[in-house]
Amino acid sequence: MLKKILVTAVLIALPFGAAQASDDTPNGKKIYANNCASCHGADGTVSKFGKDLKPFPARNHRAMAQVVSRDEMRRIITYGVHGTGMRSKKYKLDPLQIEAVIDYIKTFHYKPNLANGKKRYKQVCISCHGVDGRGQTGLGATNLVYSKQDLKSIVHTMRHGRPGTMMKSNQHQLSNADINDIAHYLLSLRYNANFKNGAKIYAKNCKSCHATPKDIKLIGNAARKLTIADLSDQLLDLRIRHGRHIERAGKGITKLSSDSLKDLLAYIRQ
Repeated sequence: MLKKILVTAVLIALPFGAAQASDDTPNGKKIYANNCASCHGADGTVSKFGKDLKPFPARNHRAMAQVVSRDEMRRIITYGVHGTGMRSKKYKLDPLQIEAVIDYIKTFHYKPNLANGKKRYKQVCISCHGVDGRGQTGLGATNLVYSKQDLKSIVHTMRHGRPGTMMKSNQHQLSNADINDIAHYLLSLRYNANFKNGAKIYAKNCKSCHATPKDIKLIGNAARKLTIADLSDQLLDLRIRHGRHIERAGKGITKLSSDSLKDLLAYIRQ
């Protein structure tokens, strides 16, 4: 009899406990609707009110959901963005609620518009990075065709710039959609490297000593921790066109154009 009473008590308690646990779990969608939707829109695409905010309109959450890190989202929600209508939520939402909101935002998806990315690139980026992204403008801009940055790193650089360089923040000049579109457009440029030309240059100048790129071995201090893939374009340029390779490959190696050198590097790194 006692056993039946205990079993019945457990069965009665379980649903209540489960319901209680469920009630304690923050509902990200509901919190978003109550705290974010008025500016950013219920679906993350910015409301009319958000578009009219001064001095800067609200940001499109759909366009940033998959390309901005959780850490940055957490910082923005917790502390706000100085000089904008985005106020700190640290006194309104607790840490679990903020994480729940981020989880909900991460369910948003955005289809990049490469045509817009190309258009906005030409308007904002071309003066430093060049018409083809190779950065041959004399300003020291990164060659974007051969950059090893992933999508999130490109987005972060456009949003916040790079300290110590001419690359400044574009988060107010460009919308989240523009930044997402440009980032995807830059990734499309990355695959325009002429590997066939690189292979021809390699066969003519390098193959006699290094049968394949895999046979290239670094020597000296660089060999301790680095591989060819770790060396920047500048360091590889110094080794190929300005180092002792001139004695082995001939002075013709010094006359390679910047594009030919980049094609060679792309072939070596593939």
